[in-house]
Amino acid sequence: MLPKVELIQELVKNGIVAVIRRIPDEAVERVADSLLDGGVTALEVTLDSPSAFLWISKLSERFKGRALIGAGTVLDAESARMAISSGADFLLSPTLQPEVIRTGLRYGKIVIPGVMTPTEILSAAELGADLVKIFPASSLGVQFIKDIKNVFPYISVIPTGGVNLDNAADFIQAGASALGVGGNLVDKKAIENSDFGKIRDTAYAYVEAVKKARLKS
Repeated sequence: MLPKVELIQELVKNGIVAVIRRIPDEAVERVADSLLDGGVTALEVTLDSPSAFLWISKLSERFKGRALIGAGTVLDAESARMAISSGADFLLSPTLQPEVIRTGLRYGKIVIPGVMTPTEILSAAELGADLVKIFPASSLGVQFIKDIKNVFPYISVIPTGGVNLDNAADFIQAGASALGVGGNLVDKKAIENSDFGKIRDTAYAYVEAVKKARLKS
């Protein structure tokens, strides 16, 4: 296993964390393959999804050395432990849960709690969080990221919720280390139509948008 600092570098390398939430079991592997084909190598399986722990385990085994597989919507220490036992490389929460942070750190995993205020951001950092998930990004906006990075330049942030191809570059140029993208990337209509090529192409478009935005930053 890579040292944790290198795992974090891998997590943010391509700038996109794809959120796989409540999609049919039979589509999970096809979606994951399409995301990787498009250059997205950080996949988050939310724990409110059917068979989430099973899919974390399967994807972790299948893509070992090629992608990082994480658990999302982790709300308590027991869920964190189960996700880690299933092979999760990182834990994402929608809120700031100290017990989830402590559990993840105890097992050497990347921990990314959800935060919304400067107080929560600082509290997360003091608890040892590796990055913070700015959620919901659609409500807080790009200017919030700029303001936060001015005050806390040493804290890595991942805006999530409402990120799309129109604002992805703006969030990166505002100082985001990576972006969490759900339905705008893992398109349920495309899945229903078995149009996995669309998911691959959209993944590529997001990765390219991040790449170009980083060059301008």
